[in-house]
Amino acid sequence: MKPVRLLGSFKNIRTLPSGYQVSVVRQKTEFSKHFAGHSAKSLREANAYRDLLLRTLPSKRRRDIPGYVLSGVGLKDQVIGVFRYAERRFYQVTFSDAKGTMKARTFSWKDRKGEIAAYRQAVDFRKSLTRRKKRK
Repeated sequence: MKPVRLLGSFKNIRTLPSGYQVSVVRQKTEFSKHFAGHSAKSLREANAYRDLLLRTLPSKRRRDIPGYVLSGVGLKDQVIGVFRYAERRFYQVTFSDAKGTMKARTFSWKDRKGEIAAYRQAVDFRKSLTRRKKRK
């Protein structure tokens, strides 16, 4: 039997030799459906199914960033790698240092205005980490 070779990829949509496959995983459960053929119609149907799944299924994140924080920073989407701990009032970014040791940096807040500033600092720190990795 020949191994399946991926021809291309979209967000939550795989291109297979037989058509398009939509796959979304939430809480260790996979929601998947195959759309036969490579026509514009099958791609449209795959996109519609993916959009329906993403609308109806719960968010991947356990701790969502509130909308007022995102709008205060000027973002539409949450930044990957920045986590919110509301009960302890801080944002956390985890990373590994040059030796491979896991480290974490926290950015705390006291009020709503301070939360926006803490999130902005955490996002800037995360971006600086990714820039450093790209240079290496």
